Amino acid sequence: MLRLPGSVGWLGLLVAVSVGTAQAQPVSPSAPLDLASLLAEAAQVHPALRAERHRADALATRRRQATMWPDPKVSVAYQPLPVYTARGAQRSQWRVEQPLPNRRTLRLQGEVADASAAIAVQEAAAFADDLAWQIQETYYALYRVQELDRLIRAFQEELNEFAEAAAVRYEVGVGMQQAILKAQLERNSLAVRRARLAETRYAALETLRYLLARPDTLGLTGPLAAPPLAAMPADLDPLTQRPEAEALRLAEQRAGAQIALARQAFWPAFTVSLTYFDLAEAEVPPTATGRDALMVGVALKVPLFRDGRRARVEEARLERQQAAARYEAFALDLATQAEALAARLRQQQQQLTLLDATLIPQAETTREATLSAYTTGRTDFLDLLDAERMLFTLHTERIETWVRHLQTHAHYRRVLGLPFPSGGANDE
Repeated sequence: MLRLPGSVGWLGLLVAVSVGTAQAQPVSPSAPLDLASLLAEAAQVHPALRAERHRADALATRRRQATMWPDPKVSVAYQPLPVYTARGAQRSQWRVEQPLPNRRTLRLQGEVADASAAIAVQEAAAFADDLAWQIQETYYALYRVQELDRLIRAFQEELNEFAEAAAVRYEVGVGMQQAILKAQLERNSLAVRRARLAETRYAALETLRYLLARPDTLGLTGPLAAPPLAAMPADLDPLTQRPEAEALRLAEQRAGAQIALARQAFWPAFTVSLTYFDLAEAEVPPTATGRDALMVGVALKVPLFRDGRRARVEEARLERQQAAARYEAFALDLATQAEALAARLRQQQQQLTLLDATLIPQAETTREATLSAYTTGRTDFLDLLDAERMLFTLHTERIETWVRHLQTHAHYRRVLGLPFPSGGANDE
């Protein structure tokens, strides 16, 4: 092969840019954004989550309301047309009435109130889990954009140096202008991809800002730390972990207490009373020794009309059947989702293994061989560009697969009711 002036410098340039695309790492600040800290922040400040917790706290006060005795009633009756008795004229009546609640009714009302408060607690926990899952999904979307942008920028730098090397060869008459144009076209295509990534990044940042209840995205635009991937526990029953399942169980228990409470309406209710009769002074015979009178009474409320009471019992019975059916449907949905996500995780792990152990090493070997052949004039620039593009494509697929794996893993943990891992092995 003819050695041209400056060819040694050009050869060194190509060797210098032959470092793998995925190996380029940008310089990051010392404190990148951490997913765990963002989750902790959202758990404290998100207004919708605080609203759910306040609702649970408010319902916790229901027991004291449901189990208290009804207030006594005090009444005063004045008689403008007095009733004359042997002792004198009756001027007024003073009465105190106290309804006597059924102790079992009060207990059942307390059980219903407790169940409602416990359901609200579980619903707040489920809301917190959903919020954490959405934050993870958004964080992974931003992480994908960050890694792809890093990869594209590294490839752009290589293309710039390849284009300069191709221009040197063209100027000395041993290269083709087509190589320069092809490199420029590839760079412009990468610029378009980076612009699309910028749009995706903006949308994800706005979503993350909302999920964190922040007024703006200030403080969210820095580099992202690689998220952890903890080992999944074996033989875990999601029904014992998910707050939604516990809420459905409590709803069924509450409906059972409501059935018993509705049946209590068929029993009579008692009210005791004490009446004081105020009599005026009068001349009375010696045998009349008292002036005022006192009366003790008992009232009985008879549950005569029963159609509405039967309807309430039937409503509570149907609510219990609904809660049981919803629990069964939820269990079926969890089992189906868990099986599908577990299979997807295995497939994605196989894809990552294939990329790491076979495809990427083969592409790197091919790129090195093509670069060597290009530097000795045994192949052209287009072959070298194809080899670089293939390696870039495989690294891109590796990032996409890894992020999908993270998202599937987060979804799987959400289905199983597991919290976000505070630590764990990172794949990257």
